[in-house]
Amino acid sequence: MYKILLSITLVFLTELTFSQRWTETMHVEVDGLERNYELFVPENYSEGNDYPVVFVLHGGGGKAGRMPRFTKYRFNELAERDGFIAVYPNGYKKGWNDGDRDTLAVARRLNIDDVGFFDVLIDDLDKKLSIDRDRVFACGISNGGFMVQRLALERSEVFKAIAVVAANMSEDQQQIVPENPVSVLFICGNADPLVPYNGGPVTVLKQKRGEVVSVDKSVNFWKQQNGCFELAEESELPDTNTSDDCTVHKTVWKNPDDPNIRVVNLRVENGGHTWPGTRQYLPKKLIGNVNQDIDGCDVIWEFFKSVSL
Repeated sequence: MYKILLSITLVFLTELTFSQRWTETMHVEVDGLERNYELFVPENYSEGNDYPVVFVLHGGGGKAGRMPRFTKYRFNELAERDGFIAVYPNGYKKGWNDGDRDTLAVARRLNIDDVGFFDVLIDDLDKKLSIDRDRVFACGISNGGFMVQRLALERSEVFKAIAVVAANMSEDQQQIVPENPVSVLFICGNADPLVPYNGGPVTVLKQKRGEVVSVDKSVNFWKQQNGCFELAEESELPDTNTSDDCTVHKTVWKNPDDPNIRVVNLRVENGGHTWPGTRQYLPKKLIGNVNQDIDGCDVIWEFFKSVSL
């Protein structure tokens, strides 16, 4: 019955402009708490197909409802073009329990079961839609970037690949050994004023929010776990926008026995705590530069597609 109503809703929504037609709010219960997520299903959804799922996680202080606009609705456009389901989950009290790193976060203090939230969420999607459980992906920025790494560590059998924007790994995360390989893409600015590229304390509005290791150490962790010891590519990406004061250096490692298992580092030279291709959502003195040479959403989706062949 739900699928019939969803089809009717989608037909109606096609009459609206693209930006108006972006998501539907869905609700689930986890440990007695009502949680919610924003769901985008492509217009040409057909129950006869199994669709990849891409989770897009907001950062600390953010909301699911703002993420489509923050990413300029690009994931929705890509979902329409290539046929996947985009899901924007809502953290608890505007944050994620990504582990022991940030003891000030409400979700951490209350020990909210955010990994369990995704277990319930995926089962909920599977009941309501035709999803491909072999192609489940997650990406996130900042607190959301830490959280997707926790998902990959603790649910490596579920997530095929993750993409981490403006987040390293915390020390406690590096103590966990995932059971299965999970391809990982990092997009981090080496001039990030909040999450230090070379490791140290995460600092938000002069408050220390836990320690992180360097991006290089984070990348090396995933290279070890995934057996990605073969250097497949290293290059400077074209500086197509010289006014953004930053460039992108790309390095790719692959598993020699399975080239679809990869670790990629896109180091944004002089880049900040930002998502490439989006707007300057806060002043540069607070978050640094936004790179405009690449579109983070396009890069992430192309990475997910490349590792799921």
